Parts: sequence; C-alpha cells; structure tokens
Amino acid sequence: MASLRKGLNWIIQIGGWIGACFVALIAAIMIVQIVCRELGYQVRGADDFTAWSVAGSIFFALAYTFKKGGHIQVTLIIERLRGRSARAASLVSLFIGTMVTGMLALSAANLVYDSYQFEEVAQGLLSVPMWIPQIALLLGALLLFLAVLDSFLAAIFISAKPDDSKR
Repeated sequence: MASLRKGLNWIIQIGGWIGACFVALIAAIMIVQIVCRELGYQVRGADDFTAWSVAGSIFFALAYTFKKGGHIQVTLIIERLRGRSARAASLVSLFIGTMVTGMLALSAANLVYDSYQFEEVAQGLLSVPMWIPQIALLLGALLLFLAVLDSFLAAIFISAKPDDSKR
C-alpha cells in the first residue's frame, strides 16, 4: 500500500510539473505574440493555444494543489469537532469529494469520447480536433479523483488525517 501511495504521489507531482509547464508555455506564447506584433506579424492560433494551455495548467495542477493542502477545505468545521464526530465529518467530506471528482472525471471522459466520436474540431483559426486539448481536462480530473480517493482511503484504513499524505 505504501509503495502504491508513493507512486501515486509521484504521478501527482508530475501532474503539478506539467501544470507549471503549461503556465510557462502561456508566458512564452504571450512573449512571442508581443515580439511578432512589434515586427508586424501575427501568430496564427496563439489565442487557441493560450486558452488550451490555461485549461491544462488548471486541471493538471488540481491534484497537486489538493495534496499540498492548497484547496479550500472544510477544516474550519472539522477542527472545531472532537473525536468520532471529527473523524465522521472528515470521512463524509472526503466521501463527497471522491464522488464529485469521480463524476467530474467520468464527465470529462464522456466529453473527450464524444468529441472524438463526432470528429469535433476547434472553432478558431486552427482546425484542431477538440479531443486533443480536452485530454488535459480528462487527465487532470482523473489525477484529482485519485488524489481525493487516496486521502479518503487513507483516512479509513490508515486512520490518518486526510492531509497526511503531504509527505
């Protein structure tokens, strides 16, 4: 179990790095656009790639941010409770989080599949199949689901605090 959690944390760390790379890509695209505009050129499709990179940076970083405790959580309520009621509230909140992120991942998978099946293409200057940039949404949602599920299972079986996997 420990090596499985270690592997998951490693994958989540990579997701955080991929999210950071998307942020760097956004900066690079903006710099190239500024320079090209001054030289009288226009970068075709830069707005599309920037929008897809914003989505990629957000979704790939979700699980990493969750594991590092960066998301708003219900700790204000749970910290005021003691003993079994605190544990129950923590488990209920993690269960709800697991269900919601699972539905998000499933919906993202359906979106990508539908876009692929119906050969949907971007409406911008570039005719990119939409399932390609939507993969970032799917992978990020899957990582977040696995991170929340890991915290939920750890809270049940390891009887650790939900954020104990920050190590």
